[in-house]
Amino acid sequence: DVAFDVTNAISHATCTTAHDLGAKAIITVTKSGVTARQLSKFRPYYPIVGCTTEENVWRQLNLSWGVVPMLIEEVEDTDALFEAAVEAAERTGLVKSGDLVVITAGVPLGISGTTNMMKVHVVGHVLLTGEGVTDQVVSARLCVCKHLESIPKRFRDGDILVVRETNNSIVEYLRRCSGIITEESGANSHAAIAGLAMDKPVITGAEHATDLLKSGAVVTLDAQTGRVSAC
Repeated sequence: DVAFDVTNAISHATCTTAHDLGAKAIITVTKSGVTARQLSKFRPYYPIVGCTTEENVWRQLNLSWGVVPMLIEEVEDTDALFEAAVEAAERTGLVKSGDLVVITAGVPLGISGTTNMMKVHVVGHVLLTGEGVTDQVVSARLCVCKHLESIPKRFRDGDILVVRETNNSIVEYLRRCSGIITEESGANSHAAIAGLAMDKPVITGAEHATDLLKSGAVVTLDAQTGRVSAC
């Protein structure tokens, strides 16, 4: 059965992604309960929040290993669906604002056996957290570069620079940016020391920042709390 094979593949990929990223939970939106049961079959370390609009499915999911069933209202678009599912997960107490989760669902909505979508999501308006350096707050456009060599092509003066790590080869851009976010952690890291020397707001240890954040988005970097929030 092709639909079953796709559901199985997406479920396996969801569990693998949750493990690789250290997600707090897996959230699935399921019409028939099949996706939640498929996820359960892989015995992930993380809890599975099984959201459904069907009361009978909601009851049945209580019997599936690792699944916390939640009843949600039917919605008509994907964004609203994800929002409802995340809010349901928050009500369980398993996740909170700032936590990373992996969501799986199917499009078109409301049809059994269409699971074909996976999304990595940060709960709430907090996009990610890390270790703040200095107590400054800045709102600006993001320049996300997985490789330092791509900075000259993408960077604009005043951008918040998002990189895996910094070094002396990009000092010019560190001076011209309004803030720095790095995946590398440590108070003695190059980014932390450069931020203090240049009086820039810096967040270090922001796990998966170059995957979660997108160039061009405008965010608020709060170095005092170590949080990056959507504007």
